[in-house]
Parts: sequence; structure tokens; C-alpha cells
Amino acid sequence: MDYILLSTILARGEKSISPRALYRLQQPLVEELIQWRDSGSTGQKLTEQSIEISSNEKQIRLLDASSDEAQNIVNYGSILLAAIDHSTLRDKRLRRIAEQCARGEVANLETLHLMLERMVSSTIYRLLLAVILTGIAILATYQILH
Repeated sequence: MDYILLSTILARGEKSISPRALYRLQQPLVEELIQWRDSGSTGQKLTEQSIEISSNEKQIRLLDASSDEAQNIVNYGSILLAAIDHSTLRDKRLRRIAEQCARGEVANLETLHLMLERMVSSTIYRLLLAVILTGIAILATYQILH
């Protein structure tokens, strides 16, 4: 499987990050950072050059990261902000999380993982609520007409 450096994708310019690639930079990348930390690996610094995404955008691979968890979170926030700026999606909650990371306001990788998970769950719940309310409206309209 072929992998492409994130820095190469970002260099393509505006809207170069697909929604699928942006998703891979969320929980899957944080999970990779947790594995990196737990394995005791040491490295330089987490950058766009240390993250690879498969050509089909189904996998992500971490090539290098610092052994300092706090620094990885700050760098992750900056990388995620750049990816959001190069994406077609404009998710305010994701940007807020990325900004919190970049400012050093996120305590650890587990907290970051939960923040991202809550964001995804919230989106799913809103969609589910919209479907339920639409169903109720259809039933109510049917009852009124018959």
C-alpha cells in the first residue's frame, strides 16, 4: 500500500484534505500517538512530515513523534488546524479542539481522544434526533390528513 506524507498533501493547496483524510487525523492519529507513547518510543517532533496517509485514505501511519506527550499534543493541534484550513469541511467544534491543543490546554492524549469521541457522538445524536423528529412530523401530518 502506498502512503503519502501529510506535508505533501497540504502542499497541494486549499481544499487538499478530504473529509476521509481529516477523519484519519482525528481519533486514528491520536490512537497512534497513544501507542507511540505506550511503546516507549522516542523521536524528534511531531510534524506534517512525520504523518503518512495511505493513498486510499483508509490508514494513517506515524513515523516520528516526541517522547514529550504535552509537546505532541501542542504540535498535533497545529497540524490539525492546518489540515482544517486545507479541508472542505468547516467544523467549528473540531477547530475549537485543535486550538485548545495548540494552546496547550489539553492535559493528555486520553482526554484528547475523549474530546474527539464526544464530538463525533454529538454529531450522530443530532442526526438521530433529526430523523426521529422528521418521522414524528410525518406521522402527525398523516393523522391530520386522515
